[in-house]
Amino acid sequence: MIQSKYKWVTKKTDNVITEDTIKAFNITPLMQSILESKGITSYEDIDQMLNTNTVIHDTARLSDIQRATDRIQQAINAEEPILVYGDYDADGVTSTTILVQTLKKLGAVVGWYIPNRFSEGYGPSEVAFKNAYDEGVKLIITVDNGIQGHHEIDMVQQLGVDVIVTDHHEMGDTLPNAYAIIHPMHPDYDYPFQYLCGAGVALKLAQHLLDDIPDYFWVYAMIGTIADLVPMRDENRSIVRKGLKLINHAMPVALKALLNEANYDDAVNEETIGFTIGPRLNAVGRLDDASLAAELLMTNDEDEAQFLAEQVEHFNQERKAIVQAVTEEAMIMAQAQVADGQRFLVLYQEDWHEGILGIVASRIVESYQRPTMILNIDHEKQHAKGSARSISQISMFELLSTQADLIDKFGGHHAAAGLTLPIENVESLKQALNEVMKNQYKEDALQPEKYIDAAVALDTVTVENIASLERLRPFGMQFERPLFQLNHLTIQQARAIGQQQNHLKISFVEQKLQGLFWNEGSRIHEIMPNQHINAIGELQINEWNGNRTPQLIVTDIHSNERQMFDYRSKNKKLPQFETTSNTCYLIHPSSDKRHQHEYYYGEPIPSDYEKCVFLELPLTIDDFKESLQHISASQVYVQFTHQKSIYFEGIPKIDTFKKCYKLLYQQKEIDLTKEGLNMSHFLQIEPQLLKFILKVFLDLQFITQNNGIIKIDTTATKQDITSSRIYQGRLHRIEVEKQLLYSDFPALQQWMENAMQEEK
Repeated sequence: MIQSKYKWVTKKTDNVITEDTIKAFNITPLMQSILESKGITSYEDIDQMLNTNTVIHDTARLSDIQRATDRIQQAINAEEPILVYGDYDADGVTSTTILVQTLKKLGAVVGWYIPNRFSEGYGPSEVAFKNAYDEGVKLIITVDNGIQGHHEIDMVQQLGVDVIVTDHHEMGDTLPNAYAIIHPMHPDYDYPFQYLCGAGVALKLAQHLLDDIPDYFWVYAMIGTIADLVPMRDENRSIVRKGLKLINHAMPVALKALLNEANYDDAVNEETIGFTIGPRLNAVGRLDDASLAAELLMTNDEDEAQFLAEQVEHFNQERKAIVQAVTEEAMIMAQAQVADGQRFLVLYQEDWHEGILGIVASRIVESYQRPTMILNIDHEKQHAKGSARSISQISMFELLSTQADLIDKFGGHHAAAGLTLPIENVESLKQALNEVMKNQYKEDALQPEKYIDAAVALDTVTVENIASLERLRPFGMQFERPLFQLNHLTIQQARAIGQQQNHLKISFVEQKLQGLFWNEGSRIHEIMPNQHINAIGELQINEWNGNRTPQLIVTDIHSNERQMFDYRSKNKKLPQFETTSNTCYLIHPSSDKRHQHEYYYGEPIPSDYEKCVFLELPLTIDDFKESLQHISASQVYVQFTHQKSIYFEGIPKIDTFKKCYKLLYQQKEIDLTKEGLNMSHFLQIEPQLLKFILKVFLDLQFITQNNGIIKIDTTATKQDITSSRIYQGRLHRIEVEKQLLYSDFPALQQWMENAMQEEK
């Protein structure tokens, strides 16, 4: 049995696509399964999904947009200085760039400011707003923040500075008293799509202010949309599709320099943004002042862009190194807490960089599937500050809310949160959160979930059908890259790959399908040829030497079948199991037991073992079959260690026994140390077989032996050679070796399964 890491949840839908619609859009079976799972089944919805490049709503329907436009125009006409106040992530720097460039095109006197994550934190800063007032700014426009800046906005407006808020984050119970609020979720307006990112809102304002916006605005809005993980639907989808088309047609200088530093020279898609561009723009704000990223996006000079991109890449490499170092330290702590039974992991240490703790928390959650909090201990400020990440079944915001009295400040949502608390409260918070987890959630309820778009038939997994999925791009939040379930796959071969052997490459018998299972190389000991498994993953096309074949990027595997593993070869080392209490070992009756989980063949074996190792060869096949009928383990390992094999030596013929006896009878006595080799030559057998014959004679008392002198016992009772215990033991040993050591593994596996099913 292979236990799945995730709980597989299949999406269900009652709506199906009609045959006429399938024909009209040439929808393949894989496309059909995905569209139906996502509820996109009508002709109109599919037409919009596949054929319409832009769904752009009327900007006039956004809250306060005309009031904001009039105030901006007033400031431009009066040459009043305007400050664009941004944020330090990729969405923040792209939205800042869009609005600053818009105002410049209108002839405004404009500056921009991005707060520092560490000294100022997220959102409006009272100090920054006062500085803007002191410098003569008359209008502040926030981008990607501001909806929670009540105090700071009130303060600066009392000084005579108007504030226009453009934001997309969740609103509180009250709105700030700003001059204007442009927000797609504003309760007094009915904008058709509520889930724009900060750059998307900035793009809408730019559209309202300018007669025609430049192409790179779409590109930057596309980056913000993907990087900020907003739903890939409706207007967001249109922004991304148009932005991707434009970036591949005429790439902005800044992005070209950024990708050049990343050694990326392929076509750009949403994954390029999500895994290459977005993380680099985010890296600057995670470690230092994000203004560098905004400066890069705003330049049109190739030399300057290259210079700034090099600095951004430096921060990105530094970010990677810091993440790696902190993750390694946190993993050791996490492992200890998991072993201790902790259900909510609270990991903390001095001098952990606050800017990357969210990334580390996500990696711990991915490895241990427990809600995790990572904190930096700052003794100078006497507080602990960090990030928390959750699993799908548990709301991090709600969980932290139960312990609000221990926390100075926190904010977040279902999946993630940031928080600050006194150092002396850290252990108390850890204990309290674990107590809540223990009381409210059973261990089996914490298994993480993976939502499967469709279980598909193997005959639909073709290169042509997989290629058709490209028509559904771009993928993103709420329109994720499809996850498929493939059942009853037969493993042809599995091997660990990569420099550290930490990935798995699996060949399946069906459809010439290849599977890649990232970061699961340690599971090579669970997977053997001819096993049947169910798997979930993403389907791709593997291209190699001009050949194109289906490929499954495996997310998880599962099997209810008993697993049998062949470790009979001396080149195969039995894996070290994490615990011995769930593993039993079968040993030869002549061996000494080393621990309570070792059993002799034929002994009763408790039924609660998950693993069973046939460590040594049994005496007889009957003993082996007796033990098989006691085994209920889901994983069986056959090793059958032994000092010497006799199978290929065989057993002497009865005529050879007679010839040997006659020789001994004629000689009366023989000194074996002197004549043994001559006897072997005379009998035409190997010396070890002569020794066996003499042991049989001794067992039947046909001869006596004293200090190497062999004599015939003329008084011995006549007995059949085959009645000897030694003779029968060799027969049993040859049978055991033939069946257990030298049969091919599929045949042995089937024979063992049949024996397990026999009635006792």
